[in-house]
Amino acid sequence: MASRIRKKIIKGLILVVILGIIYYPGYRRIQEMRYENEKLANQLEELRNKNAKLEEKLKRLQTDITYIEKRAREELGLANKGEIIYEFVPQEEKKQ
Repeated sequence: MASRIRKKIIKGLILVVILGIIYYPGYRRIQEMRYENEKLANQLEELRNKNAKLEEKLKRLQTDITYIEKRAREELGLANKGEIIYEFVPQEEKKQ
């Protein structure tokens, strides 16, 4: 009787091991795909935020004269007629 129970337990364990071997790679692949999906969702959110900022910047460049002048002064060094631009060199650069 004990021999029969032992055989059933061994068969059950073998079945569990075989099922584990069969299903584990699929389970692992699902986990990897979930991780990749989450990573891509985060990347998509970052790109959407960046796109929204760029659209806002474009809208301002098309409509806001003050913003355009500010950008022209800061990035291109432009000035209005009659203005003189002074650039001050920091003390550290003078010593070198």
